[in-house]
Formats: sequence, structure tokens, C-alpha cells
Amino acid sequence: MEYFLKNISVGEIIAIIDLREEIKKRARSGELVYREIDDAVIERDLLTIITSLIKRGFLEYNMGVFNLAGWIRDYLKKKYKSLDAGVFKSIDKLTSD
Repeated sequence: MEYFLKNISVGEIIAIIDLREEIKKRARSGELVYREIDDAVIERDLLTIITSLIKRGFLEYNMGVFNLAGWIRDYLKKKYKSLDAGVFKSIDKLTSD
């Protein structure tokens, strides 16, 4: 979710590549335990998670692009006065207020 909070709107292919590489990097460093470092397995798991985020109303999908849900974009605008695409936003900080 933090990836989408940072990027606000991102193409499907770029998102999957970025997230897949991040998972592989964290798994190699030992920061993340992942059952199988295989691109197809990771991508399947990512799509399952992203689909869940869409169904729960956290993300929107339109014409090959994942967008942060409108209500979250509105919240970020209110809290930070802008969306600040490309800037990391901690879920912990957002939910602590």
C-alpha cells in the first residue's frame, strides 16, 4: 500500500515490475521471508494482493493504471495540502492521527 501512497497513480506493468523487484531485493537481504523467489509466483501473489486492495476500495483500476482511491487522495490533500507524488508516506503516520 505504501508503494501506491507514494506513487498515487502508476501503470500496471510498471507497478508489477517495481513491486516484484522490491520483493526480490528484500528477500535476498533477509528482510522479507518469501517462499519462492520466482517472478511468476511473485507476480501472481502481487496481483492477488492488488485485486484485494481494489475490492476493498483502496485502489482503483482504469485502462491499465492503478490509482489511489479518490477518498484516500482527498485525505492526503487535506492532511498534507498536496498529493506529493513520489514522496514516501508512512501508513503508520497516516493512521496515527
